[in-house]
Amino acid sequence: MLRFKKTGFVLVKIERGLEGALAALLCAGCAWGLASAVLIAPDLLGAQQSKAEKKPKNRPLFWGPPNVDAPLRSRILSPPCVLANALEQAGARANELVTNLQNFTAQEMIEYEALGSTGKVRDSNAGTFDYVVVMESSLQGTSVQESRNPERGGHLFPASTRDVGLPSMALIFLAELQGDYEMSCEGTTKWNAQPAWVVHFRQRKDKPIQTVAFRDKGAVYPAMLKGRAWIASASGEVMHLETSLVESVVPMHIRDWYLSIDYAPVQFRTQNVSIWLPRNVDAYCEYEDYRTITYHTFGKFMLFSVHTDQEIQKPQNP
Repeated sequence: MLRFKKTGFVLVKIERGLEGALAALLCAGCAWGLASAVLIAPDLLGAQQSKAEKKPKNRPLFWGPPNVDAPLRSRILSPPCVLANALEQAGARANELVTNLQNFTAQEMIEYEALGSTGKVRDSNAGTFDYVVVMESSLQGTSVQESRNPERGGHLFPASTRDVGLPSMALIFLAELQGDYEMSCEGTTKWNAQPAWVVHFRQRKDKPIQTVAFRDKGAVYPAMLKGRAWIASASGEVMHLETSLVESVVPMHIRDWYLSIDYAPVQFRTQNVSIWLPRNVDAYCEYEDYRTITYHTFGKFMLFSVHTDQEIQKPQNP
């Protein structure tokens, strides 16, 4: 269960290492204390599927994490942008996301590879899952429960329990959290043919780390985050987001961790709500002498209702 109170929220839970024996918890706005991220993990979690049973991959996996500090190709030719305007609009959209984000399901395809120090593939897997997000409000705040269940004939594998909270990553632009970062507007460009402001952010050393923390056997290791966001200049929606760590998490032997997220609007007609949610997420991790690559692809979003007795109604088609 992921909980956030006011602006607090847990973003990502990943497992460290090929065997998934250790876990890392990434959270944002957790000033009141880190909450637990719990996913149902049946005995099938450790099961290995033979190569003949694996589903074919939709696209080849390759090591290509974003370099969030590299100069923008179009920076020289791009017109300047006003940071205050970009942050004001992005903050408004982030607040709407908190207000409008509801219980939903999606179909998720996960593709995974682990590479050794020589670049040789040490482990790989792929599968399709029913991804479920359930939000519950109370006087203590809002809890977000996320789960992945393999489609019929599939199975859970370590990489399929790693990344949770991806719909909430753009909430770093909430007005209450913007001050945790040094932010600069690098110029105006286009993303998918739409005009966009490019905002670079980096965790400030004089502010508490509320976005990312790794957890190992009860110990918590906050980690500083940096990245870039492509924000639609017409609406303030985050269309693309790239992140990495400012420095390694030495106690957990994590050299770096990266995300590259493509967002797209999802129109839920039954509730007359349009929410920008991740459509493609590429996650990369450098751990000890391993590198892991995990691709997430989301589709077929549907809303559903939850009764007070926790019985889930039939999903409504968007």
